[in-house]
Amino acid sequence: MSVTQFFVKVVLQNSFFVKVVVSPFVAMAATNEVIVAMVPFPDYSHINNLFDLARYMASHNIPVHFLCFADVNKDLKLRFQGGFNIHFNDLLRPSSPIEKEDRYGVPPILMYLEKLKEPIYEICVELSTKAKRLVIIHDLIMSEPILDVHTLLNVKSYIFQTGSTFNRYSALKQTIPDIIDDDYDHEKLVKQMQDEFPLLEPHEKFRFKMELELKHQSGEIINSCKEVEGRYPELLANAKEKPIWAFGPFHMLLDSSSSNNMTRSLELFLDKQDDNSVIFVSFGSTTTLSQEQVNELARGLEQSNHRFIWVLRKGDNVEKLKEKLDGKIELPEGFEERVEGRGMVVNWAPQLEILGHSSTGGFLSHCGWNSCIESISMGVPLATWPISYDHPFNSILVTNLLKIGISVKSWSHRDELVTASTIEKAVKTLMGTIQGDEMRQRAVELSEKIKSSASRGGLARKEMESFISHIIK
Repeated sequence: MSVTQFFVKVVLQNSFFVKVVVSPFVAMAATNEVIVAMVPFPDYSHINNLFDLARYMASHNIPVHFLCFADVNKDLKLRFQGGFNIHFNDLLRPSSPIEKEDRYGVPPILMYLEKLKEPIYEICVELSTKAKRLVIIHDLIMSEPILDVHTLLNVKSYIFQTGSTFNRYSALKQTIPDIIDDDYDHEKLVKQMQDEFPLLEPHEKFRFKMELELKHQSGEIINSCKEVEGRYPELLANAKEKPIWAFGPFHMLLDSSSSNNMTRSLELFLDKQDDNSVIFVSFGSTTTLSQEQVNELARGLEQSNHRFIWVLRKGDNVEKLKEKLDGKIELPEGFEERVEGRGMVVNWAPQLEILGHSSTGGFLSHCGWNSCIESISMGVPLATWPISYDHPFNSILVTNLLKIGISVKSWSHRDELVTASTIEKAVKTLMGTIQGDEMRQRAVELSEKIKSSASRGGLARKEMESFISHIIK
């Protein structure tokens, strides 16, 4: 079974898969030295990262082709109009997605992705005739759909990893313990944490072994930076025996910030609050919380007596949460009335803009890597509540290594209900104690280092320029 057959399912359940129609090619001069083709995994948390990277590379006068679903491409065009050397190749969704594994246990996502092989190959064949070199930057999960592209003589490909280098190195170290023997600090951390350090399941170890066997790719790109992860990019590169470029956060490499997506009600609420007085609560787009857990979280926020913005989507409980006639998700009776003026519950919020607002002083998060790197880059400490995948490793990075977070729920207790009193205590510690202030100060200092690194002449910016030089030489 191939490596992609062990990639995550849940993150894909809200994603979009595929029978493909290719849009007409944009005419280009045959004298292009390099064309870059971006192949994201079709989930917005992945798409947004690669599109930020596409925008930056296009600003260096490199033609970039973005291979994604037609409706996603249309949305990206509307959000970022004009000024970019980016071309879109459209992939269309299927009318009736497969919902069950096949008789060999292959997840539905992989059967969908299999359908991408031929269309992606056809696009890349055409693009390869327009330049001396075609550079493919693809999500790790898309390794198999682009497999045939490597038969083209002028193609080089690079994996985009969505997680942290700490997560990936920790997983590889568990999979092959002797893969690197010069990581005493990591070994010390694992020993100190004992049972609290996350352990991989056997199928996860198998997946990482298969990942090491990917031979066609020329290197990897990670949305991170050395200011955040120290030696881990170097350790990961040594372990995989391939170059690793860590030059994030991608959103900070862009000279022009994205447009303000803040709704008027959110903006008014935040503008009225004192600096660092609001805790932002969000568990990403695919998290499912039980009704009982939603109730405990609501009571914990209420009892903390701190100001908050809570993003509670339908996805937080697909089956059990019912909508009232007024369209609000069900919450404990009288909750919204009791917290009126102090807290807001919304079904969507512009995360980066909220984290960047001066009133935001903490982030209660599931610790997806995008959430972590955005919070860190904005100088906001975290209350960590890992749910799945790489979340527990990211939580350790935040709490144990960077010391800019407090644990709400440890991975060893992941199947237990988090009580209102636990949530209340964590919020009060992060938002109203000297310990929380010290975490916040460290987060601000780290944010300043990241901003300096991502600015012109900074380390992350130089790393990005190094990658561009590498692919065009």
